[in-house]
Amino acid sequence: MIDLTRLIRGLDNRPEEIRYEGRRSSDAVVPLVVWNVTEACNLACRHCYFGACNERDERELSTAEAKGFIDSLAELNVPVLVFSGGEPFVRQDLRELTEHAVDRGIRPIASSNGTFLTEERARELADAGLRYVGVSLDGVGATNDAFRGVDGAFERAREGLRNARDAGMSVGIRTTMTRGTVDDVPDVIDLAVEEDVDRVNVFHLIYSGRGGDITDADLPFDRTREAVDYLYERTTELTETHPDMQVLTAGNYADAVYLYRRIREESPERAERARRLLFDDGPGRVVKNGDAGPKVVNVDHLGNVHPSMFLPQYTLGNVRERSLDEILTDSDLWDRLAEPSAHLKGACGECPWKEVCGGNSRARAAAVHDDLWAEDPRCYLTDAERCADLPDEGPVEAPIASD
Repeated sequence: MIDLTRLIRGLDNRPEEIRYEGRRSSDAVVPLVVWNVTEACNLACRHCYFGACNERDERELSTAEAKGFIDSLAELNVPVLVFSGGEPFVRQDLRELTEHAVDRGIRPIASSNGTFLTEERARELADAGLRYVGVSLDGVGATNDAFRGVDGAFERAREGLRNARDAGMSVGIRTTMTRGTVDDVPDVIDLAVEEDVDRVNVFHLIYSGRGGDITDADLPFDRTREAVDYLYERTTELTETHPDMQVLTAGNYADAVYLYRRIREESPERAERARRLLFDDGPGRVVKNGDAGPKVVNVDHLGNVHPSMFLPQYTLGNVRERSLDEILTDSDLWDRLAEPSAHLKGACGECPWKEVCGGNSRARAAAVHDDLWAEDPRCYLTDAERCADLPDEGPVEAPIASD
């Protein structure tokens, strides 16, 4: 993810509920684990990276196994656990798992479609210790419902947002840009303002799961640039009118380079701070290194470990058989993804900005080229933008913590 609010305006307004600095010890294996607790989902989203279905798999981790997995994460000092899916709230034991995570010193958060967050369910989960939920909305009204395959999904999700917020949770909206949804991005942000949402994360399409079946729905490069320009301008406005709202993008880390160049041209007094946020190797960095790497790992409903939720075709091991730290320690692929620059090919391998974006999306490279290290076909930077001079290196001041 790229924190546009900090990159563009230098404002660190991340919701306290999703921060992990201060909770992470130096020996934590990763700061964040995304756990697909089930593959079941009541929606049929066109871009679902997990390829969710409408029934639970009887092989998914049982409540007892799930608690044991949480215990193992606590032993590894993992500070944040994301319940994802499928739709995580399909699992009726999620309150119990939330309480267990809290008891073991892990902060649980959730990624959801919002439709199961009734007033009663939101309250019980908040009481159990769930402090943040990100709700996916790909447009407003009919746009969302068409993309997510169920009539009425938008209204139920909006009600879920309200119920979570009223129960005391921090809330966010996640939205994906495609040809059919990009025109609704301004309306989604308007909705976030109206509903007092803490953060909005705008995703580029990632070619994983069913998302790999709709590559023709991806945006032309000129439309991508228009959308990113809009987010620059809207973020600048929101830091003045709604300074508590955080805006991010995800799925195309060329955004960082594109926006940094705009900052240098239009707000040169902010350029040095932006440079530090892009190039700092510590917790102050605003760009997570591509869509796979050392800051997040994925575990699916069967206990299989993947280097990213967008790279399910690569399995590193299974937590039913070995501990997560053993799996990652013994994985050569994990090591290479942690330091991808030396392995990148094509335009990504030659790009002077590869230390910023980490080669962008390895998931798209693998999907299009059948090569994990090939160039990302969705880097929209021009040759001139890629080859332009890098900023001079200067002293890196005290970092700003990154989520």
